[in-house]
Amino acid sequence: MAFYLLIGLLLAAASLFFIYPFFTGQGSSQTPDSSDSQLANVAIFRDQEAQLARQLEAGEISQSQHQQLYSDAQQLLLHNTAAQTPDSEHRQTSSGLWLLPVLLLLMIAGTVISYHQLGATADEQILDLMEQGSDLPGDSAAEKSWRQSLNAAISQRVKQRPDNIYYWAMLAQGALVEGDVLAASQYFAAAIEVTPEDGFLLAQYAESLYLVAGNRFTEPVISAMDKAFAVDSNNPTILGLKGIQSFENAQLQLAITYWQGAIQGLDINSPTAKALQLGIDRANSLLGQVPIAAEPGRTIRVQLSLAPGISFAPEQMVFVAAVRTSGSPMPLAAQKLTAADLPATVTLSDSQALMADQNLSSVDQVKLIARLSTTGSATPQSGDWETVSEVIELRDINSPLSLEINSQRP
Repeated sequence: MAFYLLIGLLLAAASLFFIYPFFTGQGSSQTPDSSDSQLANVAIFRDQEAQLARQLEAGEISQSQHQQLYSDAQQLLLHNTAAQTPDSEHRQTSSGLWLLPVLLLLMIAGTVISYHQLGATADEQILDLMEQGSDLPGDSAAEKSWRQSLNAAISQRVKQRPDNIYYWAMLAQGALVEGDVLAASQYFAAAIEVTPEDGFLLAQYAESLYLVAGNRFTEPVISAMDKAFAVDSNNPTILGLKGIQSFENAQLQLAITYWQGAIQGLDINSPTAKALQLGIDRANSLLGQVPIAAEPGRTIRVQLSLAPGISFAPEQMVFVAAVRTSGSPMPLAAQKLTAADLPATVTLSDSQALMADQNLSSVDQVKLIARLSTTGSATPQSGDWETVSEVIELRDINSPLSLEINSQRP
């Protein structure tokens, strides 16, 4: 409201520049210029009168001709004098006043149209939406509706302002909350096109590609990760990823170095730092430097199998994940194996969270999802075989749970 009041005041001030010339022009029309013109007309009449008298005296014109010409001169004087009176001049000047409201309307309309095309009306609406969502309870229907409205507004605005990296980043974060890591990676990619040397965005993009690839270091993931590392070698996200890559390649000391570097940029008590420390402890234990530490936080043991009759290739990927019972589908813990490994007992723990601050210890209830992928992607696809458990109370788990993959996605 205050913003539009300010716009109104500015338009009112601008209107004065249109109004001022009209009224100052009327005053100037009744200045000595009109009096000088009247005196000139009288002087001309006097000259004509004297000339007619000389012509009559010299016999050049008759008495009747003199009377006719003298009468014509009087009429001309009266006509010229009347044309220069203030009332006449006022009527001539005021006849242009009809332009004033036209100019004012054009100015206001042009200002409003230009602002809607070039101004920040949409940004104001997005800001209002963001403020509205600050008081909504998480995972509620109202919060979900609000997030959809916010994402729709940002998606529309970013088409008009594709160089706004903050909107791309907001869309990416919203996609991560919804568990759509593929969309998140695309949004991060769009932001990187605007600022290709932004270390934070490059790191987020590499991490999102890693999640899309099912926690595998594919060529696109490695390429994105190396570029981010070249731009910002101290970014905790990239150091964490390079530590995981080194650990998988049995380069344990290098993994420890990367993870120790990542911890330096974090709060030591944060979930991310604790997860990194867990990785360091495991690498040290494998190097024989410290004993193997007990698994921290909550764990779930799952006896996983495939239903008889399901056709599969031994190398097909199998994904097991624990997710919230409502809200974001982002896994709280996840593990991958191959179809050839089944049946098997799988352990899910806080250390396997895709995001360190979103783990099993952060909730009391979960659902388990196991999926035999037909494409190798962790994202569900048509034709995949899967199973989804009932709601599990984490406090009540005392023995391994059983899951059988037996349903095919349409």
